[in-house]
Amino acid sequence: MWKESFIIGIEFIDQQHKELCDMVEKLLQIIDGGDVETQKHECVAAIQFLKDYAGRHFAAEEEFQLSIDYSDIIAHKALHRAFSATVGKLDEKLRESDYSAPAVKEFTGFLTTWLTYHIAGVDQKLKKKERLSDDKAAMISSYMHSFAESAQAVLETMAELGERSVVTFTTWPGRAEDVRIMIGLTGDYNGEAVFTFTRDIAFSLIRSLTSLERTEIDELTYSALSEVANIISGNASQRISAGGRHSDIKTPKIIKEFAGEDNRSGFYMDSEIGRLAVSVNLM
Repeated sequence: MWKESFIIGIEFIDQQHKELCDMVEKLLQIIDGGDVETQKHECVAAIQFLKDYAGRHFAAEEEFQLSIDYSDIIAHKALHRAFSATVGKLDEKLRESDYSAPAVKEFTGFLTTWLTYHIAGVDQKLKKKERLSDDKAAMISSYMHSFAESAQAVLETMAELGERSVVTFTTWPGRAEDVRIMIGLTGDYNGEAVFTFTRDIAFSLIRSLTSLERTEIDELTYSALSEVANIISGNASQRISAGGRHSDIKTPKIIKEFAGEDNRSGFYMDSEIGRLAVSVNLM
């Protein structure tokens, strides 16, 4: 999992990130071929590692942020706390299912996606002592442009796209076989954002994140794409709030029924790995 693009240049942080990547790599290696007992053993070890890691690494990283007067340390701490909370919920789900294959895939999908974006995107700002929120967000006045900018940035970070994606501001309902994730929106305006991933972009993202080849939509795919939608929405929410409108998001929900035409405002984004469409409904 480790990539050169993950390097921050702060030795102790890079070393701890490598340790985390090694742990996730073990899960990826057994997710399709390991026996039940091996999966259970690796998951139990991973959960314990993550609990130790959260206490050790997050504390060290936040102490470093204090030492450089990092201006968005509060927001960064919130990301760390949200990660720990999600790991706790997935730990409970794993134990309740006796470490079933679907639960293991969901757990691994979340870890891989969160780790890739947090190290390759969020933590990279530490080496320049930048703010977590992009100052350009203050100039963005509409929800759609906030989501579009966020989607482009997140996918370019995760998939290491060679060329910038092209955004078209019109709705695209997609097809029945596409993957759809809904994120609830709260704040000054309530509503929802619906993400439609074509199978091409879904499998390309999984391949880029995990090096695994998928031909069917499974729990790993749903979990990873839910976290992608969650990250895009969270970043868009930060941009919207920076522009003067309070915005927050809810937990991702998977939509498995195809409703056909979508009359909400939206855009679709074409990249070298496929198409992502996002529609937004505000009330």
